[in-house]
Amino acid sequence: EQGFSNVSSKSISEKMGISYGNLCYHYPKKEDIIRKLYFNLQKEMGAQFQQLQKEIYGFDFMVKSLKMLLEVLQKYKFIALDVANLARQFPDIKEHATQQFTERRRTITAMFQFLIKEGYMQEERIKGHYKMLIHSFLMITNAWIIDAEIFYTGKASKRDKVDYYLELLYSSIRPSLTKKGLKAFNEVYGG
Repeated sequence: EQGFSNVSSKSISEKMGISYGNLCYHYPKKEDIIRKLYFNLQKEMGAQFQQLQKEIYGFDFMVKSLKMLLEVLQKYKFIALDVANLARQFPDIKEHATQQFTERRRTITAMFQFLIKEGYMQEERIKGHYKMLIHSFLMITNAWIIDAEIFYTGKASKRDKVDYYLELLYSSIRPSLTKKGLKAFNEVYGG
């Protein structure tokens, strides 16, 4: 709610209802708390990406895993809103975020290859287009929390926001879908 720079370890301990000394015993600096929360977020996101990789057996597999991925980001909204500043302040976070982006790009690439192989997506018509589309897909995944915080005007519930941005993810690939893919897409979104 207040941003990383505006919160002290003392205020965190008060909000948690524990003594400042107890908090400092486990996390001597506020930065240690931030790192722990960031790596918790990444661990949960990593689990969702692994699940995404395991579930590639049809078009509708994406809905559950991607929705859960967006829900993880919603859960760690306070980190997601400040991740650019954290990456600037903490070289280990920047390095980890870069590695995760590369790994997740491989996962989404594999997902696209599967969709093409199974006839849900068209072959790439313009060389390099899918590489850019995958980057866009990851950019939406990484930045939707920030967009929602500033620009989202739909229903205020967390579920409605997640559903809106999930549909935004799918709409980014919709033009690349085959008739089979569009049919599956329409079954997921009702038209």
